[in-house]
Amino acid sequence: MRKVLFILGILIFMGNIQTYAKKSKVIIEYYQTGHVDKSTTVRRSPMKTPIDVYYDNELHQIEILGGKNMNVQIYLYDDKGNTLAYSPGITILDTPQNYSGIITICIDGEGWTATGKINI
Repeated sequence: MRKVLFILGILIFMGNIQTYAKKSKVIIEYYQTGHVDKSTTVRRSPMKTPIDVYYDNELHQIEILGGKNMNVQIYLYDDKGNTLAYSPGITILDTPQNYSGIITICIDGEGWTATGKINI
């Protein structure tokens, strides 16, 4: 009988726990631009991206984190290539409330470009 009451108590407790949407990390592909060194050495270590991107599903916001002195331009595109938002620096961007589909984020920095896709 104790086990039944214990399991019933756990089920009631779990039913009352509220779940909150967490920020999900956006996978970013990082590319170097400009004049790349002409060395033929193969570098097998992964590249460290200088920027992190998170999407908050509840608030419909994209948060871009990086160094404060980073000189970047951020663009949000829909699946047809239309520009949804632009920012001249690191910030939090709001996505359109009624939009559903894939948003492409493009971050242009000094000597590098990063792109990622968010499914809304």
